[in-house]
Amino acid sequence: MRPGGTITVIEGDHGSAYFHPDSAAARAAIGCQIELQRRAGGDSLIGRRLYPLMIEAGLRGVRVSPRVVYVDSSRPDLVDGFTRRTFTAMIEGVREPAIAAGLTDPESFDAGLRDLYRTAEDDGVFCYTFFKGVAAKPEAR
Repeated sequence: MRPGGTITVIEGDHGSAYFHPDSAAARAAIGCQIELQRRAGGDSLIGRRLYPLMIEAGLRGVRVSPRVVYVDSSRPDLVDGFTRRTFTAMIEGVREPAIAAGLTDPESFDAGLRDLYRTAEDDGVFCYTFFKGVAAKPEAR
């Protein structure tokens, strides 16, 4: 990036996932993904920290805004593409590592997955927030 150019950062925050019907089992399955990523040195809750991270990086004019993905049955493309094939599939992908790490047992994790897939039914709702940060690169010294 050239001096004075702009940078755009988009990060999700798994703690922002909420849904209907609500489910403690689904939240626990999401929690397994959050914990596994933390143990691997990552941060799936990073979206909420985007502003301070960009400031710490020395960027100027930082502006962060939430980008909510709201999904209900009136948006079948998002039900399939986001709720089922993106978010829930991602959680499903950590099933074996979560069980191997002792974070859950198969029955509990599978109950959480069922409940996440349940949010993709006709009366279900799924929401998730991405955070978009835009800033200017610091001037060259």
